[in-house]
Amino acid sequence: MLSRIKNKVDPLLDKANAFSFGLRLKHYDDWQPELDEALKSLPEAELLPHELFRALMVMADKAKKKIILVTEKGNPVAIAGLRDRWGYWEPVTQWIVPGVLFPIKAGYLDRVLPALGLRMHIAWWRWQQPPPQDDWVINSVSTPTRGMPLTEDFEAYWRQSSHYRKLRKAQNKCKDFEMKVDPPDGAELIIKEWEARWRPKEVAEMPDLKERILVARFLQERGLHHALLLFNGDEPIAGGTMLIHRKTAVAQCNFRNQEYDRNSPMTHLINLIFIWAKDVGYERIDIGGSFEYKDNWAPEDGQKWEFEVLPRNKLIKANIAHIIAHVKDKL
Repeated sequence: MLSRIKNKVDPLLDKANAFSFGLRLKHYDDWQPELDEALKSLPEAELLPHELFRALMVMADKAKKKIILVTEKGNPVAIAGLRDRWGYWEPVTQWIVPGVLFPIKAGYLDRVLPALGLRMHIAWWRWQQPPPQDDWVINSVSTPTRGMPLTEDFEAYWRQSSHYRKLRKAQNKCKDFEMKVDPPDGAELIIKEWEARWRPKEVAEMPDLKERILVARFLQERGLHHALLLFNGDEPIAGGTMLIHRKTAVAQCNFRNQEYDRNSPMTHLINLIFIWAKDVGYERIDIGGSFEYKDNWAPEDGQKWEFEVLPRNKLIKANIAHIIAHVKDKL
């Protein structure tokens, strides 16, 4: 009886949660024409045009995705595309496309995220404003990111420490190697090598591998994504992908062949990437954060955040579950 009560209450709580924000939700198992119509009224981000978002949601594993149309008074305000990542929900764009979570009208994010009624993990990077500070935001952590304008003398920054000597040694050790920009299948190679390096041992594949490759191919065709690889003859020995966001070259995935560590190929490649980004004409470079080695390459230049969304209905459900468990113990 208690479980039947819970099964009836849960959907009501979800509906009431969205209604408390003046919004309604409609869930879809697969992409439908109705969603294409809704997209027409939603803004497109430079790195997440509607065509790319649709492709991401079509390819996602049906059992591990959610497509949620959010409306206000019958008008679309967002389409949330979410993925189950090892037991918690996240935007399908997580750590792949910066500055956007999913198609959404300006000014609605603070209402849409908690209205979805899901406990989510959100990565907030390269946004022009800090993340929401509402009571449904928990476990918020910020990390410095590093970068600089490419109009500055980045070698002057490197000369401030022993890093410059290491860089020159790497340059000499790698003098016979060649950097290539966007060789065939270069981005896919880098992403797969990166995925293999960071994948937990107990899983066969990272949940976002296919999405990363899809986004890389889509944006590379539009000049917004590049793969830079260092070759010893025909053998790729180090590589990095760069996303172009608001005239900034943003570092994403990288790999190195550890058999060449004596040559310091990654140090040499990063040096070449700085030079390449400046020569192409990008205004800034962003090498991200989280790893101490990046301190040698650029000063602190921003912040990235990670936080969880804990909506009201989840809190209420947790309390109900606690009460039910308590009653069962008494019985």
